[in-house]
Order: sequence, then structure tokens, then C-alpha cells
Amino acid sequence: MRITSVDSFIVRVPTEGRKGPTTGDWVVVLVHTDAGLTGIGRGGSIEVISQELAPVLVGQDPRQTALLWERMYETAWRFGGPGHAAMSSIGALDVALWDIYGKACGQPVWRLLGGYRDKVPAYADGAGYVAEADQSPEAIAALVKKHADLGYDAMKIHMYEARSPEKIVERVRCARELIGQEKKLMVDLHRAWDGKAAVEIARQLEPYHLYWIEEPVRGDDEALYLRMVQEATSAIVAGGESEGTLYGIRQFITEGALQLIQTDILLGGGFTGLMRIAALCQAYHLPVAPHGAQFPDINCHLAAAVPNGLIVSAYPDCEPNEIWSKLYDPPFQVVDGYIAMTEQPGLGLTLNEDFIDRYQLRTSSDAN
Repeated sequence: MRITSVDSFIVRVPTEGRKGPTTGDWVVVLVHTDAGLTGIGRGGSIEVISQELAPVLVGQDPRQTALLWERMYETAWRFGGPGHAAMSSIGALDVALWDIYGKACGQPVWRLLGGYRDKVPAYADGAGYVAEADQSPEAIAALVKKHADLGYDAMKIHMYEARSPEKIVERVRCARELIGQEKKLMVDLHRAWDGKAAVEIARQLEPYHLYWIEEPVRGDDEALYLRMVQEATSAIVAGGESEGTLYGIRQFITEGALQLIQTDILLGGGFTGLMRIAALCQAYHLPVAPHGAQFPDINCHLAAAVPNGLIVSAYPDCEPNEIWSKLYDPPFQVVDGYIAMTEQPGLGLTLNEDFIDRYQLRTSSDAN
């Protein structure tokens, strides 16, 4: 079996922003083979995929995932190194290659990768995004409660606009009062604080029994700041979503900076890259929860495959931009806060051609 071509295109989806209707752009990647099998990936840079990486893949056996990953990674160094555009593009293509591999074997990707569990917990992500018109603590708490009522046992609040400790604490207090003590509640501080300020926030949040505090400190002395926060809270200190290389994650771990690794499934280089990172984390007894609420359809295969796969994030059905629930036919679903893994080969996903025909913006590559 050989790769014959690589296509990538944008699906531009209408959504509702804070100032009214807007759009969200999503890249879809298709890797075609001479055996009639096509692999599906999402994300990355169309330009990097078409100009740099597709030529590396065309003519090769898609089942040689490790070999092709290394070749793409080496290629990335020839145009500036494995930055965000390169690594996310490698990730999107790697996901598509594993989709082909699973289809060729008649097995789901999660089983080929290890098959540790057939049901993956998901947490509701999205409360507190800038797009929400009402950023009051009461409104954010009501949305968290709405997510809980959908069956999620864990919910996360984003603190984009809560730029004072008082606002952060008030949001968490209101949410905890509404959902009770049994549900897991997390916060994402978006690397906004120095170590001293983050420590103070963590201490003020202690009465509300957070499950984790995500990216609490800025990056100028991140490892030291993260260790300071760990000493101030009983919550898990999570992060690493912006670090895509095995070696960067290794540094976070060996410096004792994180208790939960959240490397992005695309930025980390797809399944091939994330499996390596997950194995490294396992050696230090650390769980992984891959970043990307817009990618539960992909993340669930990684979390299902490995023993330290903790949970995946998902935009709940009440969110306007849950692309993963529209892109496929039948729709990909999170039910009562869980993703039930199937025996369908590959990713087990079929593109909704009507949806794509309606919202596809353009096609940029067809490497031969």
C-alpha cells in the first residue's frame, strides 16, 4: 500500500461570538492511498502540509508510522524547527496515518495503540471563554451547572477575563455552590500570574476543593513558579499544552514542575508523539490528559490506549462551536460525560459530506 496524495482544506463554520455572529476555521486533512483507504486528520497548517510534509509522505507505505514521523520531524528542522505550525501539521498527518493503519488492519486505533480501556471520561470545557457575553460569576456558574446537568462529572472554568484574584475566587465559589461537592471542578489560569500571585490565588481557592489548577503561572520562570504553586494547593497542578516535544516535556517532569501533563494531541505530533510522551510520564507516575476540547474524537483514542490516560476535554453539546459533533455522520458523541470506544476500524469516523460541501472554504494541496 502506498500514499498517493494528501489533501487539506478549511471548513469555515458559523458560530456565535461575543460581539455577534462570527466564524471558526478548521483544517481537515485527508491522506489517500492506492488501496482505496483514506485517513482523516484535523488541524495543522495547510501551507506546511502541502509544501513541506506531503512530499515526504507521497509514495510511502502509510503503515510505517514511526518511520514517516521521524522523516516529517527531520523535515521540520529544515524550515525553522519543530514550532507550532510544523508540529501540529505532523500531528494531523500522523493521526491520518494511524486512521489508515487501523482501517487496513480492521482494528480501531485505540486498540492498536494499547487498548487499555473501552470507555473514556470527558470533562466539560468552555465555561468562561471570551465569546460569552455575560462574564459575571453567576452566569459562569450557571453554565457550569448546565454542563453538570448534561451528565459531566468534571467541569473546567477558563479565567480569560477574570484578571484579579477576587474575580477568580468568586467564580469558583459560585460554581461550587451550584454543583455541590461531589463534582470535579477545575480552573485554567492561562499562564497569567507570577509565582507569588499564583500561590496566593491557589491558597484562596483551597476551600473549594479544586481537582486541578491549569497553567497558573507565566513562562518566564515557569518550572520554579509551578513548584511554588504545588506547595500551596492540594489540587493537581496541570499544564504543558504548549510544549510539543518529548524533550520539553522531559524537562518539565525532571524539574518537578507538573503533576498532570496536557500536551496537545496535534502539537505533540499525533499518536506517535503522544505515545512517547505518555510512556515518559508513566515512568514518573504521571497521568496525561491531552489538551484540545475541539478534538475529543482524536484524544479519546490516546486516553483509551494507555494506563495513565486520565480524561479528555470536550465542548458540551450546548456550546455553539462543537465542530466534532457536526463533522461526522453519524455524529461523534459524548454521552453522560463518557466516550464509549467502538470496534470500528481506524478512528471509526465518517465525514459528513453534506456538512463539508456546505462549509468547505477551499482546497489547497493535492500532492502527487
